[in-house]
Amino acid sequence: MSARRRRSRRNAGYTLIEVMMALGVLTAGAVGIMAMVQASTRGNMEAREMATGTQLAQRWLERLRRDATNWTASSRSLNPVILSRTTYLQTVPNPGTPAAWVVPVPPAVGPDRANFDYYGRDTAITTEMHFCTNTRLTWLYVGRSMRADVRVWWLRREGGIGTDLSRAALGQCAPGLDPETLTNDWRVRMAYASTVIRWTPTP
Repeated sequence: MSARRRRSRRNAGYTLIEVMMALGVLTAGAVGIMAMVQASTRGNMEAREMATGTQLAQRWLERLRRDATNWTASSRSLNPVILSRTTYLQTVPNPGTPAAWVVPVPPAVGPDRANFDYYGRDTAITTEMHFCTNTRLTWLYVGRSMRADVRVWWLRREGGIGTDLSRAALGQCAPGLDPETLTNDWRVRMAYASTVIRWTPTP
């Protein structure tokens, strides 16, 4: 009789409590995995934006260096004529004037733009703007060399590929809007790059 009872218990299967406990453990594990995937996706998105912002800052440094090929004469004193053929470098302030961040103004004809879309492509369409560029020029040796700083800033993308909160920030790339004043906005991210630019002697 005792052997029959033992066989009956073995054939009875799991109890409801055991099944519920197993489901609870499985649910907790699934929630943890989903949270980990979400955090990983968010981290990858931020890393991608930072990499793109850094690359765009380097791209604008190259544009400033390219502009310096039109700076073909030097001067030991302030002489605006020596920069008259340049596009961006002629905006350098006079010595003693505090240097300020400005939005570079590309020529009307050409692919250069101060703003970029989410994929790092130049754009002039407001609804596509995601990365904004500022430049700051300072004389090191008047008439001979200057320091160029580039700042690319953007608002952190939230809610997936279809939602871009930066589009709601009116005039985010417009002149006069300094992202450093948006210190209360946790979405603001920035990438910086600097170089020294000197005049290009002609052969």
